[in-house]
Amino acid sequence: MDIKLSVYDKIFRFFVSEAGGCVMAVTHDLLFLKTLKGAFKSLGLDSRGFLHRNSMNKAVEEAKSALKIFSEMVFFIEARSEASSNIPAINNLKSFFQSKCKLIVITAETERHNIIYMYEMGADNVIVKPVSINSLIQKVALTLNPNNKLARLVDQARNLLLENKLDEAGKAVQSIIKLKPDSAIAFILKGDLARKQKDYAQAEQCYLKACSHSKMFLDPLKRLSELYAETGEISKKLDYLKKLDRLSPLNFQRKVNIGHTYLDLDNHEQAVKYYDEAIRQVQKQALDMVSSTMMQIAGPLEKKDPELGSDYIARAIANKGSSFGREDLWMINEIGMSLRHQGKWEQSVEYYKKGTGIAPMDGGLHYNMGLAFVQGKEYYKALDCFQKAIDFSPDILSQSPSVPYNIARTYHALKRREEALKYVRSALKLDPGFESALKLLSILKQ
Repeated sequence: MDIKLSVYDKIFRFFVSEAGGCVMAVTHDLLFLKTLKGAFKSLGLDSRGFLHRNSMNKAVEEAKSALKIFSEMVFFIEARSEASSNIPAINNLKSFFQSKCKLIVITAETERHNIIYMYEMGADNVIVKPVSINSLIQKVALTLNPNNKLARLVDQARNLLLENKLDEAGKAVQSIIKLKPDSAIAFILKGDLARKQKDYAQAEQCYLKACSHSKMFLDPLKRLSELYAETGEISKKLDYLKKLDRLSPLNFQRKVNIGHTYLDLDNHEQAVKYYDEAIRQVQKQALDMVSSTMMQIAGPLEKKDPELGSDYIARAIANKGSSFGREDLWMINEIGMSLRHQGKWEQSVEYYKKGTGIAPMDGGLHYNMGLAFVQGKEYYKALDCFQKAIDFSPDILSQSPSVPYNIARTYHALKRREEALKYVRSALKLDPGFESALKLLSILKQ
């Protein structure tokens, strides 16, 4: 196969075709799946190395079986699915599969503290959607092979420290420092070694150096808080726990730890403040679980009792309250589609408006709102939505032949032949055998 490969392409291709690795995608996002499949196709990779499941439970069971055949797995996991966060499950996955698993979280979230929390809970990398094929390949490559020699030495040093083989660990740490003297991980491991040797002053100095070399790296801050807990310097421990909390405020367990630390300092008022913050964080997660359960109920109901199914989706959305955000927009699309199928296009439009209020540049939401307006024969409003969809997401026209076909159909309803012809031809370019588009083209040519 005559393909000019970049370094990143070669790493990805080697992982699947020669190292016996595979990829598991846990997502409902059809566009992301299309991009991932496009990466496999562009590198000429066997599709047997690509696995897809919609739910975490099914993905884990599949992974157990797959890892009897494949050497290693890269998980792509949505930060949220079915209205619930998957982030707390990352630690469990990492613990269960250990070195046989690399975890890449896929998310539409761009807020820094959310991204940091994903890394803190064990993500090896994070992809913010939408993503191109080349960017996806690069992310996978960097996740698999950030620095092979350094990664091996770091793993070796960590294992030796766990086994209390301190002399050998010291030699491994020196090798890391020689290879990359300014790396935060080198100072962390040197600090871990000093702590094992009860040289707390040296450990503190190393962890502080690690902090100065990587401002956003949480591990040295965690090490310092642990060190000060070990040495009984409670005020210093509290300082670093609070620094961690400012960087990653979604970790409720840390808030509990801060509360306990304030209690040790006899500051009951501040202890209660952090306990209450922890409870609020857990309550938000509980709301997510309630909404997730409602969405699971709604799925099968949609087929037998659509009205009751959409009622559960509406309740799931309402349950989120003020915490409803970009990561929940899939619920808007679910209820919008359900209401359209029931002929309730006006209610559908109201939900899409709620969605565009949160994500005004989401082309998919504008397109779906346009379909609702078409159902209500509000064709000019529909075309306005379609144009916004194209402006915000130009690639929407190539995602499915039904997209340009529906736009063509709308222009035809307004007797705007030239525009209708343009879009119906775009649909047929994507799928020359698209029967409905062929019929419309025939009508337009008369």
